[in-house]
Amino acid sequence: MKDVLRDIAKERMVILYDMALKAVRSGDKDLARRYVELLVDIAGKSRTRPPKSIRRGYCRRCYIPLIPGLTARYRIVSEGKGSRLVVTCLECGWRRRFMIKSRRRSGRDSRAR
Repeated sequence: MKDVLRDIAKERMVILYDMALKAVRSGDKDLARRYVELLVDIAGKSRTRPPKSIRRGYCRRCYIPLIPGLTARYRIVSEGKGSRLVVTCLECGWRRRFMIKSRRRSGRDSRAR
């Protein structure tokens, strides 16, 4: 029974996220915020984690869907051993940083250079 309820909750979260993206693109940011707030409420009540694409797809401070160039700025910052993806919300200035794993070259390729 719990699995069925969690599947229904995940389906509803995906639907709400898609509706929020459409609302932002049409210019209705308040409606998009409401959709994301409902999504977070459903996730909490059903004790399910939204899919990774949805978890990373909205601002945790102002609940607006993050769309590159419209509501978010994506930058890659290179550091010593690896790089980071920095996502900045253009509505409230909230930042989120994700580590990017660097690809390792095979033995011969790395020695040849």
